[in-house]
Amino acid sequence: MSGLLDSAWLQRLERMQMTTRRLASGAHAGKRRSKQLGSSLEFADYRAYAPGDDLRQLDWNAYGRSGKLFVKRFLDEQELHVSIYLDCSRSMGYGQPSKLHRSKQLAAALGYLSLCHLDYVSVYAFDQSLRGAMTRLQGKAKAAQLFSFLESIEPGGAGDLNAALRSGQAVSGKPGVSIILSDFLYENGYENGVAFVQAARQEVILVQVLAEEERNPAYQGELRLLDSETGSAKEIAFSPVMIEEYAKTLSAYQAQLSAFAFGRGIAYVSVEAEQSPEQIVFGIFRQAGLIR
Repeated sequence: MSGLLDSAWLQRLERMQMTTRRLASGAHAGKRRSKQLGSSLEFADYRAYAPGDDLRQLDWNAYGRSGKLFVKRFLDEQELHVSIYLDCSRSMGYGQPSKLHRSKQLAAALGYLSLCHLDYVSVYAFDQSLRGAMTRLQGKAKAAQLFSFLESIEPGGAGDLNAALRSGQAVSGKPGVSIILSDFLYENGYENGVAFVQAARQEVILVQVLAEEERNPAYQGELRLLDSETGSAKEIAFSPVMIEEYAKTLSAYQAQLSAFAFGRGIAYVSVEAEQSPEQIVFGIFRQAGLIR
């Protein structure tokens, strides 16, 4: 069905769904359970009949078995708005597989399982500005459009999450869940852009994708390193001490990103680009409570 996803586990994805702390709200009946009991078609439980209850909800089969009146209770199911922000700046093209390729697969998986539950799905590709978007897809039949759009995304220019996400076109007006897939390696930071999205009544999830060479560089000797986005060069002498200092700096940066997220009530997970999509989705995302 898609070059991004293995068809063998699409059916497994269909049985998963996004989790959210926010009660889903909307005008159309969807397949997302909220904690509010209502009049959807999915059965939840029974309770004893009380005067004034809707007689149409009486379960006559239960009455025949027990001689007592019971009323069916249903879960109110309404659609969720899921926005996926995909960093396609030049640095995301790094790695084997590239961070961008793995991020596109994760976006495809999360978008697909959301479409299968009749959630609205919007995808935004950005570097220093919004490069492209496909918004308000709904229903499994829209999966092909989602996959085609994601497959067309290529690495762009320098990244600036703050500028890209603060543009009015990058945020929908509906409350929902917003997932940002990025390496979060920006000269100008990420705080303002993330806060802007959260202020638009979004439950934000940060997914940091890093390549092996970024986590554990295997460089030795004197090298001239080029910044993939700015083109600037720097001469560096790599030694065990230098590598150890780099590891400490990266760890501190990730701890800072995690603390920022925690302080704002935002979910944060870090994944390795070399991990398979199945490992990340069914392992890390599920353990982190992002899907169930």
